[in-house]
Amino acid sequence: MRTTSRVAALTLSLSVALATLTACSDDDPPAADPSPTWSPTGTMESPTTSSAAAPVEPELPVEATEASEAGARAFIAYYWELINYAQVTGDVKGLRAASGKSCEGCNAGLEAIRSLYEGGGHIQGGQYTPVVVKLNRLQGKGLTAFEALLTVTNVEQVVLDGDGSEHRSAAGSASVAVACQWSAGTWHMEVMDQQ
Repeated sequence: MRTTSRVAALTLSLSVALATLTACSDDDPPAADPSPTWSPTGTMESPTTSSAAAPVEPELPVEATEASEAGARAFIAYYWELINYAQVTGDVKGLRAASGKSCEGCNAGLEAIRSLYEGGGHIQGGQYTPVVVKLNRLQGKGLTAFEALLTVTNVEQVVLDGDGSEHRSAAGSASVAVACQWSAGTWHMEVMDQQ
C-alpha cells in the first residue's frame, strides 16, 4: 500500500475532530508562526560507525514543564520526538504517558505501533518534522490548553510486517490539528486530527 502526503500512514490514524475542546479563534487565514522550525534530535541520525547506535528516548524539555504558551509549543515538539522514537523502537511508554486517555488519534497510533512490533514487524524512516502554523489558547474556566495547526513533513517510510510484507509511504507533508492540555502539573496531547 503506497500512500503519499499522509502523515498518519500506519502509525497515526488521526480521525478525531476538535470537538472535545472549544477554541477562541479568529477567522484570519493561518500565517506562518514566527517560532523556529523544530527538527528531530540526533537520535534518528544514521550512525557514523559500522555499528548502529541505539535510539535514545527524548527527554522532556524544561520549557515543557510550564503551563504557558511557550510550554505548549515545547510540548508539541517533544510529542513529535516521542512519535519518531516510538516508530523506530516500538517503545510506546513515553508516548502513552504524554497522550490523553481520550485522544483517539493518539491511541490509534500507539496501538498500531505496539501491535506491529509485537507481531515481529518494524518501521524504517518516516521521521516527522512539525512546524507550528497557528496557535490559539482555548477558553474555559480553569482551562490551560492550546490548539495548534501544524504542517508536518515526513521522510519516506517503510513498514515491514512480521509476515514479511512491506508497505511504503512516500515523503510528504500534511496539515495536522492538535490540542494539548495542562493538568496535574503536566501537558497531555488531547486531540490529533489530520486536516
